[in-house]
Amino acid sequence: MRILAVISLLLTFSAQAQFGQYQSLELPAGTRSAALGGTMVSLADGELMQFMNNPAVLDSVEVSDVTFNYNPYFADVNAFSGAYFADLGKIGPVAFGLTYLSFGEFTETDDTGNEIGRFNAYDYVLTVGKSQTVGPFTFGVNMKFAQSAIDSYSSSVMAFDLGGIYRFPDQNVTFGLAFKNFGFRLSDYATTKSQMPFDVQMGVTIKPEYMPFRFTITTYNLVEENLVFKPETDEQTSRTSAAFDKILRRINFGTELILNEALQFQFGYNHLRRQEMKVGDSAEGAGLSYGFSLGIKKFKFRYARSKYHAAGGANFISVQTNLNSYKKIL
Repeated sequence: MRILAVISLLLTFSAQAQFGQYQSLELPAGTRSAALGGTMVSLADGELMQFMNNPAVLDSVEVSDVTFNYNPYFADVNAFSGAYFADLGKIGPVAFGLTYLSFGEFTETDDTGNEIGRFNAYDYVLTVGKSQTVGPFTFGVNMKFAQSAIDSYSSSVMAFDLGGIYRFPDQNVTFGLAFKNFGFRLSDYATTKSQMPFDVQMGVTIKPEYMPFRFTITTYNLVEENLVFKPETDEQTSRTSAAFDKILRRINFGTELILNEALQFQFGYNHLRRQEMKVGDSAEGAGLSYGFSLGIKKFKFRYARSKYHAAGGANFISVQTNLNSYKKIL
């Protein structure tokens, strides 16, 4: 059963990355991203983990911010991530991030099925990010080293993100653009070339002046021609609804209810995840996500739950603080 759960998880990632390798590069960038549907590039309001979506958002992050995230998936599959925004003097502020995805321990057998040992499988990504602001524009770059390992076999890549943020003057509107995960292989499992999960993503975040809501809409998978993993077999499905479905598969919707600076609730919808993970005509909530952010003194706590398929969903937990606030104590 555990093997089936791991396979299901991999299919979940593949539904968004179209079966490319290095799925650790496709994980939601933190708890808040998971709550808002998993994909966004325009949300720039001080959350450190968002730089893994778009490095240009670092202009809104405070130096010495640090964050830790824990995400238990299914069947002992766990993801850990963290980031720190450090001031390096003449170089300026630089963000450092680490994502580790453990698939757990497996039984190794010989050709006849006899157990001969145990082995582990895991992915990890090291990220370094930097941004620069020019007027209403901010540009950023991430440099990433990613490795995937199964027992004694491994594969690694060097990848880069280029991102931009534009803040509309006198309006609470932010536009984001990111070119993600382009680079080259350093090593591979086999002689066949692995596919890099390159993507172009665009989005906009809008906070209406007299509403307690913030809306984020992101288009992604813009370089993929076909996002239909399970072809529609219903002969009664109209061409109009089929075309509308193909458009929705490239859009991620997120909404935040802002009660005050310390408490916000998030809701998200990912149509691609819903369509690829539903069983028959029943989605069982797949594609929906929700969460909340709670500020208590020096800490910002976040929780999210994202529904992947009928078997259940995944929980996300994170905490963010600023180390400078502890100088008087230390």
